[in-house]
Amino acid sequence: MKAISILFLFATLNLSAQIYVTNRTNEPIWVSTVTYEKTNEFKGFVSNGWYKIIPGERRNCGGKLYDGENVYFVHAHTQGYARTWGNDHYFAVDKVNAFRIENCDMKYTLNDTNHKSVKFSKNFIHIGIFDPYRVEFNIR
Repeated sequence: MKAISILFLFATLNLSAQIYVTNRTNEPIWVSTVTYEKTNEFKGFVSNGWYKIIPGERRNCGGKLYDGENVYFVHAHTQGYARTWGNDHYFAVDKVNAFRIENCDMKYTLNDTNHKSVKFSKNFIHIGIFDPYRVEFNIR
């Protein structure tokens, strides 16, 4: 009976990890993350940003990963996009202001004149009962 109670406890936990980014450059960067969300009201990719991170700072950059999810995306840039970090995965972001964009992978989100598409890097992580509750990402 005790074993069943422990299994039930693990089955009912809603495990999640937060995404932390550390700026290892010598200039401020602005970061956006993309995660997949699945709730009763919404299912799809969501972009969050802009998180300004000064050199040497480590910051929580929005978005959560839940048990069973293993993919997240990160974009970063310096002032005026002089340097950018991101590969070949495009998602919608706001051009200037803080934002949360649902369905950021859909082209119609670019109909908003405040939005544009930028490159993100795809990253993999496993979130589970015995894994850390934070995802660390370093920008160099």
